[in-house]
Parts: sequence; C-alpha cells; structure tokens
Amino acid sequence: MSSYEIAIARMYALGHELAQTPSHKFDLAHMRGLLAALDNPERHFPSVLIAGTNGKGSTASTLASILRVSGSRTGLYTSPHLVRINERIQIDGEQISDSDFALVHDLVDRTADRLVGEGELPWHPSFFEMLTAIAFEYFSRRKVGIAVLEVGMGGRLDATNVVEPRLSVITDISLDHQKFWATQWLRSRRKRRGLYVRRVVVTLPQQPQANDVIGNTILDLGARAVNAVPYVPPVSPASSEYRAASSDTTPVSRYPCR
Repeated sequence: MSSYEIAIARMYALGHELAQTPSHKFDLAHMRGLLAALDNPERHFPSVLIAGTNGKGSTASTLASILRVSGSRTGLYTSPHLVRINERIQIDGEQISDSDFALVHDLVDRTADRLVGEGELPWHPSFFEMLTAIAFEYFSRRKVGIAVLEVGMGGRLDATNVVEPRLSVITDISLDHQKFWATQWLRSRRKRRGLYVRRVVVTLPQQPQANDVIGNTILDLGARAVNAVPYVPPVSPASSEYRAASSDTTPVSRYPCR
C-alpha cells in the first residue's frame, strides 16, 4: 500500500463521528490540545466560518470562488466528500494532493498518538477532528490568505469552532437534525453559540422560530449582525418559500444590523 492509502485506511478506521462510544465525548479542549502541539496552525491565517443546516456547502464554495477571483489565495474546507477525502480540502480550487495528504496526516496522526501516550489526550481524535487538523496544517503550510470553513454536524462542539473567524455566516437552520437536538430553538441556539464570533455575523433567510434566538445570541456575543435577506434573489418569481422568508424579517431586523 502507498503512504496515501495507509493514511486513508487509518482515517476510515476511526469510524463515523456519530458512532463514537458515550465515553468518547466531544470536547473542544481536546481539539485545542492537538492544535497546540502542532503550533496552532489555525492561527496562521484569517478564516470565515459557515454554519447552518441547508446550503452551507454551496455558500462556502461560492464565497471561496469570489475570494479566489478577487486575488486571495483561498483555502476551502467542506464536508462530506462525494468520491475522495481530498475533495474536502482545497486551495484555489485545487484538491490537496495524495502526497500532501499523506505527509500532513502522518504528522497529525503521530502527534495525536504521542499526546495520547503522554496522557495529554484521553483518546485518539475522531475522523472529523483529524481531518480538520489536517486542513488547518495544510492551509498554514501553504500560506493561504484566507480560509473558508464549513461547520460540520457538531454544532457547539464542532472541531471547526476552535477558530475565531473574521466573519461568520448562518445559512438556513431547519428541523432535519432534530434527532440530535430536541427542538429547533435549542439546536439553533447551540449552532449559534458555536461560532465564536467577535466581529460580523451574516444571517441568511431563516425559519421564523430561529430568528429571535439568533438575534439575541448575536447581541449576547457583542457581534454586528448583517441581515442578508434583502440581497437573496428568489429562485423563481413564483417562489412561495422565498416570499415567506423575505416577509418574515422583523425579528432579526430589530437587532443592530447593517
């Protein structure tokens, strides 16, 4: 087997995130410990964090394309992949090469094993935690000018939330993750609190139940909200979904938006 095939096999051997045993609880402190041992690569470039239920992947890809065309060397981290893991980590539209993936994986994997052996980590990082660390290390090594990061399914404890983004975007939050969070209110609150925003938050059209929660949490964090609803074009002139979203902007518009 090639070094790349070995790396991929080790990644898949970690199993699915949601299949982790109850004792293997997600904790951002573990992710921060791993990144600290790698000299905190996530601090070597500015980032944009994109969360939500629907549309965050396409939003991330579109934003990365805009940044790339504007002249910025742009990293893009998305999930899931369709065919190969490499799809998730890109710079200027080019997927990470097999050799680079194997090289960076080896560094991150050996670092994780060492930290577990020394008692600094309670267990080996999960698939998504490993992949996130690999992406950060790769972006740091390649000196990207900015990275667009798509939040996974972990919400508040998602591995991407170790960054402090220059900008955060919240796409539509709907009910399809209800089995992970009891209600839309709680899920949207967790999702919102997971963004670690200190600057600007862009909110796209939301379900009415989510608007107040998002707006209040933005205020709690001292961030500046930007309501993007007026700038989102309809899918078609007869789109009832768009008309409903556009007409229901009062809750968020009460907050200090520009």
